[in-house]
Amino acid sequence: MNHDVFICHSSKDRTIANAICSTLEQNRIRCWIAPRDVLPGTDYGQSIIEAIAGSALTVLVFSDSSNHSPHVKREIERTVSHGIPILPFRVDDVIPSPSLEYFISDAHWLDAITPPMEQHLLHLVGTVRLLLGRADASSTVESPTADVPAPLPVPVTTGQLPVGSASTAVRLPSWWRWAALAAAIIVTLAVVGVLVLGRNDGGAGASGATSSSGAPTSSASGTTPSTPDGPSARAAQLGQAITLTGIDPATTAAVTVTKVVDPTTATDGISSPSPGSRFLAVEITIKNAGTAAYEETPANCARLVDGSGRGYDTETVLSVAAGPVFDTSVRLRPGEQATGYVVFDIPTSAEAAYVQFALDSGVADDSGAWALPAP
Repeated sequence: MNHDVFICHSSKDRTIANAICSTLEQNRIRCWIAPRDVLPGTDYGQSIIEAIAGSALTVLVFSDSSNHSPHVKREIERTVSHGIPILPFRVDDVIPSPSLEYFISDAHWLDAITPPMEQHLLHLVGTVRLLLGRADASSTVESPTADVPAPLPVPVTTGQLPVGSASTAVRLPSWWRWAALAAAIIVTLAVVGVLVLGRNDGGAGASGATSSSGAPTSSASGTTPSTPDGPSARAAQLGQAITLTGIDPATTAAVTVTKVVDPTTATDGISSPSPGSRFLAVEITIKNAGTAAYEETPANCARLVDGSGRGYDTETVLSVAAGPVFDTSVRLRPGEQATGYVVFDIPTSAEAAYVQFALDSGVADDSGAWALPAP
């Protein structure tokens, strides 16, 4: 088995699916996700079936899109037929359709509807470890991106076991429950202290609070991002570097958007823009500014926004005339850098306004925006 987890998702939820994949793999949980892991020249459907059969757990990105996707339904059917547990990760407040409810009604549910998404992703890591039987080993596993403790196993939200799992209930060790109680007491005392201090200074602290970063962020749900405004938005011009921080504060990278080729053409022999659209390529340089190895899929981190505020995710194109595209996964030691293109498919009439970039598959709060020159 070359992977632990199969990530089942609708193509419309690619951004959050990639974020899940990135977070799990940073915690050394091997994932299989389409289209990244479908080898060129192989049968797509066969690759999916083999990947499901070779996994120990399926994480379902449950959304309105996946709820109505016939492909997702087939993948879940195959998962159940192989007796593989299913862990639904709900990102939309929707009720399962009858065809999906039949298969996942008895499964654990992890809700990730309310922000921040980072908290839900770390909860997912702990739950996946627990279901894979790695709770005892989690304290010895180091994050590949920083020398910080790996997240502790997190209790699941219901007392049910996932579909296809054993009937024995999972119990957390007693020391964990005592630690959780102590943490809750500390948080309560901290909140009381903040309230008292705020009352003593007339509430100035509360009224003057501002966000640490006004950078535009790429939404996992695909909503239109805000336009950068002012220095706090972490805005830059072509050729200027912005040092970005990931979900883990120890992960930092200096990112520079260096060139835009609009339009460009695919040279892989299989890719072409959708009708009425064109390919636009953006060259980006990423330098590891941290102290630990940094691994990322750059195409998952970038997003293009046009003059009307509409956002576009990258397209999977193996090669373009503009120059070499980034590999699926880029791993950099401290001080190393890599340069490559990411490709977007945008309407012919659209005018590209700026490019956004955020670490950890675009879900990190810290992001940069590079203004693009008018054509």
